Amino acid sequence: DGITVNAVCPNHVTTGLGAKQSEYFAALRGLTPEDYRRGIAERIPLGRVGLPGDTAAAAAFLASDDAAFITGEALNVSGGEEMH
Repeated sequence: DGITVNAVCPNHVTTGLGAKQSEYFAALRGLTPEDYRRGIAERIPLGRVGLPGDTAAAAAFLASDDAAFITGEALNVSGGEEMH
């Protein structure tokens, strides 16, 4: 009892893996990694790529008493970018 199940769904996040992915996809498109990352940030309504702390804060909220009546949800942590 009192068990809730939710999912945190991060989109683009600044991490070591994200940097490697940016290098790979930038090269495919003939862009610099910086230009590729800038293009991603420009299509995110909040204007930036997420940080690890953004994802952690969402997980901490869902694990807190403040989220005791939330279950069966997928929380997009995307800066407002539409995700499917």
